[in-house]
Amino acid sequence: MTNAVMRTLLFAIAILFSLTGHAAGNPNKSACQADLKNLVVPNFKTAMNKSDISVDIDENDHGVYKVRLSVAADNPGKQVSIGWVTLDTNKGTAYDISKDDRHPETLHVDAGKYQNFIDTCLHPVNKSANEALANTHLPFAFETYFRCATGAEKANDCSTRFHAYPVSAVGNELRNQIDSSIDTVFFLPPLGDLKIILAGRTETDVNAYELYVFKGNKRVSKELIGNMDDDSMVTFDISKDYLITTYARKGTIQSKISKVTHLKLDGSGNFITCADANPTCK
Repeated sequence: MTNAVMRTLLFAIAILFSLTGHAAGNPNKSACQADLKNLVVPNFKTAMNKSDISVDIDENDHGVYKVRLSVAADNPGKQVSIGWVTLDTNKGTAYDISKDDRHPETLHVDAGKYQNFIDTCLHPVNKSANEALANTHLPFAFETYFRCATGAEKANDCSTRFHAYPVSAVGNELRNQIDSSIDTVFFLPPLGDLKIILAGRTETDVNAYELYVFKGNKRVSKELIGNMDDDSMVTFDISKDYLITTYARKGTIQSKISKVTHLKLDGSGNFITCADANPTCK
């Protein structure tokens, strides 16, 4: 399997986990479905009876949501798509892409309803960050994450172990201290009073994974722990006590390991390079 294919798979599973996370944080699914319909259907051009139209979020690409509009089919329980709308919540815009997704038509929506839907259903503000966003469990083994992406791991285990979110899930103050090329984040368990975020750049030719450490709203440190291009890669494990082990490889994830290194995140938020003779840094 090429690195390009692997990147596509990893990005796909990140989006899947992201959608799962938003659904889990949704306080009232039926109310949010109604809010979404009231937002996009009134000005959607169609000959169909608008009261018969159903809406569903089909995918989320870092805050750009693709909404499917459908009506009941002749077969019981089946729906037929009649159109598509994109909601770019980063810019506060809406487009009808039913005819041609390369030439979208502006869909005029109520600005107040739009913001209310974002606040209530996409980024709940009536919950603390710990309640709204699920932590990813440690240990974190990149190869296990990869098996989830390729379907080799049990789906239930994957959905409960890994919780990937678009970088927009990070509050503005912290996000401004994260590399602008990052698109996916995992919230790892705190270390004392430190916030730990595993941040990934998954949509470019050269992927990278960095570990960010914050105390309050101030960044303490960051460390590059994984990367991959078409010729080589560095994968990683993160233990429950934040021992980070990296593995250098040539080519694919199945290739032979050429170098192993150890880092330890200490209680102050600093990364310590471990000696080969003492990889636990104790």
